[in-house]
Amino acid sequence: MKQKTLAILLFTALPMGAHAANWLQLQGNEAPDSGYFKLFGFLQPTYTYIDADPVQGLQGSAAPFNGQFSIANRVGPDLEDNDELQFNRARIGARGNIVPGRINYFALVEAGKNAITSQRELMVTDASVSFNYIPGARIRAGLFKLPTSEEALVGVHTSFPYVYFSNVATNLLIESQVQSTGGVNATGASNGATISGGSGFRDWGVQVYDWFGQGPWEYSYALMLSNGAEMDQLSDNDSNKDITGRLQASYIFGKSKGPNREDASVWIWRQDGEREFGAGTFDRIREGIGGRFQKGPWRATAEYLRGDGMIVAGPNPPFPGQPTQIGVNEKAHGWYLEAGWRFLKDWELDLRYDYFDRMTETASLEREFTTTTLGANWYFYKNTRLTLNYEWREQEVSNPLAIAASAQRTNAETIADNLGDRVSLQMTWFF
Repeated sequence: MKQKTLAILLFTALPMGAHAANWLQLQGNEAPDSGYFKLFGFLQPTYTYIDADPVQGLQGSAAPFNGQFSIANRVGPDLEDNDELQFNRARIGARGNIVPGRINYFALVEAGKNAITSQRELMVTDASVSFNYIPGARIRAGLFKLPTSEEALVGVHTSFPYVYFSNVATNLLIESQVQSTGGVNATGASNGATISGGSGFRDWGVQVYDWFGQGPWEYSYALMLSNGAEMDQLSDNDSNKDITGRLQASYIFGKSKGPNREDASVWIWRQDGEREFGAGTFDRIREGIGGRFQKGPWRATAEYLRGDGMIVAGPNPPFPGQPTQIGVNEKAHGWYLEAGWRFLKDWELDLRYDYFDRMTETASLEREFTTTTLGANWYFYKNTRLTLNYEWREQEVSNPLAIAASAQRTNAETIADNLGDRVSLQMTWFF
């Protein structure tokens, strides 16, 4: 409680600085005079170190994992050690008009080391075409970001001030496809296996969307029908479709525009779908609400997200090669507060506090995660920046007395106490 109170006080007291925009417009459309072809891309070499020791003190069936790093203390996507230097993202793409003012396209390929490429070294992350013929109802079709959380929509190379996403966005919105490896339990958890890389907040589908200006106000909406399947497969893997909708209202300060425009915005969104698991079909619902403010050197953002139905908790025990723990009728929720301050022309300080509560329907499985991130950005060239983050990370076993066996209770608390802080240094260069 003391840490939560401190984070809220710091959030309200600190000066702020980041990146507001209408991402539906910026990522889905081209100006009529912008040309037919524009090559773009970015590189993000990243060093990550997690200050943790190999776990000790595990008992019973988990004792063979003593002396190893848990999953949370390994750097992804390879999960080999607690420190790693790698190209976190390496993307190149093209965008432009097919029929100026009417039809445009957006394409992007990923060759970096992250959840998207965890099973394939090269992945198409975006491949869409937008049609601008119907007043008030633009249509975008293909592979692109779902209209969900602001953290999911933001352009990571131009406007995301941190190295890693919040716990709640990572766990609820980056989806990897799973399949059952045994019996399916209607309550509690079932065992499964991950069979795909991460979604990168994207899916194949069709979206109807648009935005409308009224003086300094702008209103936007998006409604998308998508597969809810692996992003490297154009076809769906079942007959179920996801429906995702988002509404946003923004007050724009002056005539600012682009990925870093100055505005005050609020939004609400919901994703409703189903997933096949074992012999059954289960809900996968995600929804959220949020707001942001950016003007001059100041920025503040807050979002609340929740999940219902399919909740993936990761390997159990939390070591590579172990079965994935999946709740089919579970719930999870979380939120983050973040702020930034551009205190000099080329320097920015950032602070984020995020909270995630997982598997809340089963007392013995519930876990809470809190992370406080202190960051600094140095914009030393117009298209290059250096980002340094330090994350104080904590995990809590919410209801230890609900875990009956003494060995299991000891193991759960040992794993939670072993979670280490994370420091990361990332350079972003884009063209």
